[in-house]
Amino acid sequence: MKSVARSDSVAHLDGDMAEKNLSGYWRLGMEGLPQHPMTTVEPCLWKWTDIHESLLRAGEVISLEDSERRVVRLVNPGLKARPYATHTLQISFQYVKPGENARAHRHTPAALRFVIQGKGAYTTVNGQQCVMEPGDLILTPKLSWHDHSNESAEPIVWLDGLDFPLVDALHQVMQERFSERRQPIEKNSQEVIDQLGASLRHGVPLADLFHYKWRDAEQTLRARAQSPASKDRFDGYLLEYRNPLTGGPTMTTIQCAVQLLPAADETLTHRHTSTVIYHVFRGKGVTQIGDHRFEWEQGDSFVVPLWYAHRHSNRSTSEEAILFSMSDAPVLKALDLYREEAC
Repeated sequence: MKSVARSDSVAHLDGDMAEKNLSGYWRLGMEGLPQHPMTTVEPCLWKWTDIHESLLRAGEVISLEDSERRVVRLVNPGLKARPYATHTLQISFQYVKPGENARAHRHTPAALRFVIQGKGAYTTVNGQQCVMEPGDLILTPKLSWHDHSNESAEPIVWLDGLDFPLVDALHQVMQERFSERRQPIEKNSQEVIDQLGASLRHGVPLADLFHYKWRDAEQTLRARAQSPASKDRFDGYLLEYRNPLTGGPTMTTIQCAVQLLPAADETLTHRHTSTVIYHVFRGKGVTQIGDHRFEWEQGDSFVVPLWYAHRHSNRSTSEEAILFSMSDAPVLKALDLYREEAC
């Protein structure tokens, strides 16, 4: 019996190509690529009451003798099985009780610590002891040895920020334990800060500044808030942390900032190609992100995905609000993909 020749079609072509690990560009359809950046990351607000309750429960059932870290991660509902807050950044909260030590290790993801509650505990970074106080920012750049110790009389909680999702997407994640549980302390961060001041006066900045103290950041932020000309129409009074060696962002993949919104203040609306995670350090307010309206208060965290129009407002008529933020803007700028516009 004579076989009937199969007429070819797009469906048949696609099927045959798929068996050979090939794919046709025509599968994108007639519309082609989108006209603006798009993301599955969703605007999301995490309440401090939920985070803190989980941390306290973890403190009862998770031992640092059996676990590398006691950390609660914030997970974006738009990322499905990926346990991150955004496609490039991870935010979590770490809880260390009195007398505990989180063992020394290093990893390729860059990390930062923003202290929320407690004082007197310390992080050691490449032999440099950084004693923590609320509002302090401590960096652990990629492949820097770090461990956390709490020899104070109270628990300590801090915010962890990492570029873990980005490094994961590049298939570069690795971790290594230090030979001992704690690394030896060679100097303290205040010595480095004092040396930095002297070095800058002589034009020779230091490379190992890991500790940005809140008392210094707050002083600079409040001085800026005294000058109306320094107010940003989209972010209020904004202070970006800078790397003293390069003059650029805090780290090559993460830019950190604090911003002050005066009482009853409201910013204008804009959008940008970077994604920003915010943590409410003080005060209460509202952020409108696209069609989402999030009311926040001290301790809450929220994310503004890329290219979402957004604005902030302070709900208090008498108290200021202060937000800590981290973004992936340095990555976008390095790739010449960063842009922003008023809405």
